[in-house]
Amino acid sequence: MDPRLGAVDKDIYCTSDMNSFVDCPGYFGHLELAKPVFHESFMNLVLLILRCIDHSTSKLILNSKSQKVKNILKVRNPKQRLSILSKLCSSISSSKNEKNVSSEEFFEENITFQPKYSRDGWCIIAKFDKFITSEPTRIMSAERIHEIFKNIADSDCKKIGLNPKLCRPDWMILTVLPIPPPTIRPSVMFDMTSRAEDDLTYKLGDIIRTNKALSQLLISCAPAQVINEHLNLLQYHIGSYMNNKVPNIAKSIQKSGRPIKSLAQRLQGKEGRVRGNLMGKRVDFSARTVITPDPNILLDEIGIPWSIAINLTYPEIVSNFNIDEMKKIVQNGPIHHPGAKYIIRNDGSRIDLRYVKNLSEVKLEIGNQIERHLQDGDLVLFNRQPSLHKMSMMGHVVKIMHYSTFRMNLSATSPYNADFDGDEMNLHLPQTLEGKSELLNLLMLPNCIISQQGNKPVIGIVQDSLLGSFLLSQRNIFLDYSTFMLLLMQLQDWQGSIPIPSILKPQTLWTGKQVFSLFLPKINFLRKCLSHSENEKTNISPKDTRVMILGGELISGMIDKRSVGASGGSIIHICWKEFGAKITSNFISQFQTIVNAWLLFEGFSVGIGDTIADKKTMNNIINTIKSAKIEARQITQININKSDDNFLGKILNDDFENHINKILNSARDKAGSNAQKSLSCTNNIKRMVDCGSKGSFINISQIIACVGQQNVEGKRIPMGFKNRSLPHFSKDNFGPETRGFVQNSYISGLRPDEFFFHSMGGREGLIDTAIKTSETGYIQRRLSKAMENVMVEYDFTVRNCEGNIIEFFYGEDGMDALNLENQTFDSTKLSDRELEIVFRFNTNSPLLGMTYAGKEIPDFKVFRDKNTQKKLTEEFLQIKKDREILRQMVINNYDLTIPLPVNIDRIIKNAGKLFPEENNSRISPIEIVDGLKKLENYCFDSLGPRKNEECTGFCNCCKCESRLNATLLFRIFLRSRLASKIIFFKYKFSKTAFLWILNEISTQYRKSIANPGEMVGTISAQSIGQPATQMTLNTFHYAGVSAKNVTLGVPRLKEIINVLQTVKTPSLTVYFRKEFSSSLSKIKQFQQTLEFITLKSMIKKKTLFYDPDPYKTIIKNDQLHLENYFEIPDWPFEISFIGTWTTKVSLEKEEFVDKKLSTNQLVEKMKKKIKPLPLFIVNSDENSENLFFRLKLLWPNIDWTKNQKKTSKIQNFNFFNFERKFLIR
Repeated sequence: MDPRLGAVDKDIYCTSDMNSFVDCPGYFGHLELAKPVFHESFMNLVLLILRCIDHSTSKLILNSKSQKVKNILKVRNPKQRLSILSKLCSSISSSKNEKNVSSEEFFEENITFQPKYSRDGWCIIAKFDKFITSEPTRIMSAERIHEIFKNIADSDCKKIGLNPKLCRPDWMILTVLPIPPPTIRPSVMFDMTSRAEDDLTYKLGDIIRTNKALSQLLISCAPAQVINEHLNLLQYHIGSYMNNKVPNIAKSIQKSGRPIKSLAQRLQGKEGRVRGNLMGKRVDFSARTVITPDPNILLDEIGIPWSIAINLTYPEIVSNFNIDEMKKIVQNGPIHHPGAKYIIRNDGSRIDLRYVKNLSEVKLEIGNQIERHLQDGDLVLFNRQPSLHKMSMMGHVVKIMHYSTFRMNLSATSPYNADFDGDEMNLHLPQTLEGKSELLNLLMLPNCIISQQGNKPVIGIVQDSLLGSFLLSQRNIFLDYSTFMLLLMQLQDWQGSIPIPSILKPQTLWTGKQVFSLFLPKINFLRKCLSHSENEKTNISPKDTRVMILGGELISGMIDKRSVGASGGSIIHICWKEFGAKITSNFISQFQTIVNAWLLFEGFSVGIGDTIADKKTMNNIINTIKSAKIEARQITQININKSDDNFLGKILNDDFENHINKILNSARDKAGSNAQKSLSCTNNIKRMVDCGSKGSFINISQIIACVGQQNVEGKRIPMGFKNRSLPHFSKDNFGPETRGFVQNSYISGLRPDEFFFHSMGGREGLIDTAIKTSETGYIQRRLSKAMENVMVEYDFTVRNCEGNIIEFFYGEDGMDALNLENQTFDSTKLSDRELEIVFRFNTNSPLLGMTYAGKEIPDFKVFRDKNTQKKLTEEFLQIKKDREILRQMVINNYDLTIPLPVNIDRIIKNAGKLFPEENNSRISPIEIVDGLKKLENYCFDSLGPRKNEECTGFCNCCKCESRLNATLLFRIFLRSRLASKIIFFKYKFSKTAFLWILNEISTQYRKSIANPGEMVGTISAQSIGQPATQMTLNTFHYAGVSAKNVTLGVPRLKEIINVLQTVKTPSLTVYFRKEFSSSLSKIKQFQQTLEFITLKSMIKKKTLFYDPDPYKTIIKNDQLHLENYFEIPDWPFEISFIGTWTTKVSLEKEEFVDKKLSTNQLVEKMKKKIKPLPLFIVNSDENSENLFFRLKLLWPNIDWTKNQKKTSKIQNFNFFNFERKFLIR
């Protein structure tokens, strides 16, 4: 080893910088090659340049004056320009070799004939025209190409997309090889004598030896063949040193037979230098173990084992404030917790406390660093792989506990998608204050409760706590004194006040609902339960399924998944929006503690008794399944007995399968609903389903009634053997049970054949999951790499790293999805009259402002003012205009629900509680209108700097236009919710209350704007990739219509992301205008113009028979049609040319009439399609009962008498050939 390259051993010093083995970075050397060779990475680029350059004069072969060449030279992207030029040159040179005149204009004058260049391994082959030279195929040596490239002018370099100052073409041919320093190819000592070298070092040794031998051969003027052999060997060694995986070339191997790891393999791929060691790497200060649940831990806490806490350290700097505490920690040493492992002095020296005998003698100074053990209250980053979205890595607060697993709160598992069946999770301890503060302010679990992916919570109450809350909030739950006190003790911040019991005599009792009122946040909330019946019309719910919370008091309803689950508009969502992340986190922890404490005494378990229905129900279930099986058998039998003449197409077959599936699935559902209805409300499985904690309707029906039809690839179990699915069934037994219908329930037990079918369905699910994981992972990687640099800038535009604008405002409205809530626009459905009643002041009415007694109210005098009347009319006209804008967005008259930043309804409700009605100080309508105008202007100005001086109001400049569009929907919503008539008559707010509402709205709107620096590209990639992992892989059929078999799930997502030109199942959804939507005949007519119809789909029957006489036929019914035809034939022809065989095709009359076709259309199409011989076609009248076509061949004008045997053969053969082709068509 040359010591100038760098130090290789601890005892050696580098002679370049005199540094030791640790400090020396290493220096490059170089090797001058005896002859130029190709650089592996530039081979393709050399080939592209070579095609554009004349091999004899080194000039550009294209004529720069040609218009087409000028257009190409205007292409800005140099890489693109070179590839277009190269394609043009190779196409032109081939056409010039063929003496094509049109190519002359592209060529420079006096250009010689150009060869065709191609690459073969590490050689470039030139093929000349064989008429020009005796040696048409030549191998172009690197030396020759180096000479050609060296003579290329700088101006030509620029034209082909190279900057001659930075990259000349001749630099792409290697004349000097750089030798990397030993730091990137270190050697390993085996013992004192031998050392193992790196693969690159071995390869460099081969290169140097071959180069030396080649230079000696050149000096000794050896034969050209020997020199070429050595040159090829040098090219091979240099090529395989750079890339040892070139196709069709033998790999360079070690003595052991292992292929050498070249430079390219070091860098590329998942395990390579870039992806494996730079973009992601293994780290220190991390831990990994199994996770288990803990019902008593807080939501944002994480239980950490002692063994891990003693191992992980955090560098704490000694200061005046903590020196006493640090002394105690140091005295505990590295073994006892809370202790320390190392002390780093101010001079950088490091003391290992394991080897300090007397710890009390260690002196601490201000500024020393103590690497202390992990303690309660530290912040850590917790992660579960695969990290699919932002919430897969969150910050938690440490709680040190006994035993060896990470303990976590049950509600914190859902964002990680974790369960406790052996999952392991990773923990990272940040080592700097910056890292710690990022964790505290951005990544702590309370901050991640709401997700940007669906602007709803990702954390909710689950499992036992959800079930417990459902049971505790029922009407019939009463708690005695001791139980209630016990639950009060679970409250973290209980002030000591006890609510008044709901029953005083004969015994003091509190309701379960009162327990919730103790810790619910002070919110107003109204929602229906999962089990709410749509038949309930009254405000008082008979089954107590309407949840109402007023000012933090639970008035009515049962708390279930819809109220406290991870859904938009739930209590958790409202609490997070109104009170912040920390209070929400405490609420979830508090909720679990209290409910779990109550459930512990109440008890809940599912027994075998919960899965058994009564006798009457069981008989109903058996009869339902029996009748469905009989029906399925009958349909199957009819389908089998249909004769082949009916020509069943694939469509009919699909319909049949779907029909059978429909019958069997509806039988299972019917049996299941019977079973579910028979269960009492005290049934524990039903309770779990009702509250949404576990299970669903289908689980109940499968446990009690019937498991149902098993499907593989969306179809019933296929016939694996001849005419049967398993050898255990008799042949030609097509009953539903032989095709995967499982009639038993889980409680009654499955028969062996049913169990086998069931496991077939289950196996498909497992395989699906395995394939899906890799596919969705790759989709997410591609999305992330494409969008990782897209972010919100300080002018609120969304740009990539090159500064290109992607959106003027993030999401077109500039709002962070975190703060959006789905809100409904009511005005779209209102008629003109209804709109007037709700929003318009009738200022002309003499009764406006009169009491029942006929006295005038002073507040209403303002309406007599002309200016006021004008403003109120303008306001109403604006609301009417808004309704028209919204109606354009509505399809099929559905409710228009749009995510908007501020929940105005909730603010109004809160204002009503804060400011009770004050009759004497009601706000005037004109103040409402003016206040609303100011609020609109504020929202407009919030999205960017204040309007320019030249901008007057809402002008048409680009900036104002984009801000107008961004705030449009919110301003419409504001005007409809805070209309003067509604505020004045319905809510009757005072001026103070109304100003409070405006202030609250403006504050929340300002908070909702997306923060500059938000990496929205990554967020959107995660928001598509994460749900994709939950998708099904295969296309499953819609039950019913076979035409509805559309590509769904992961394959469809792949089609969209790959931007495929031809999709698997293209479909078209057509929305009609008002004037068409009510007319069925017009829609039908439009459908017929779009629909694709084949003759095959309309054929009823087809027959082939010998019918030699053109004028007569062996089929009596057709004779009349023939006679009618020959009275006035379509065109004159010789009768002797008509064939003797006839194909008769009968059509379905209903189909023909429904599609509104004509026989002439069909005849024309047939004549066009059938080639090479024409057809003689006789068709029936369109009005006749039977529609048919008689087809015969028209033979060309041949002298039949010469070779009669041959012709008859040809005729028959051709006819059957045509017949087969025709049927296929």
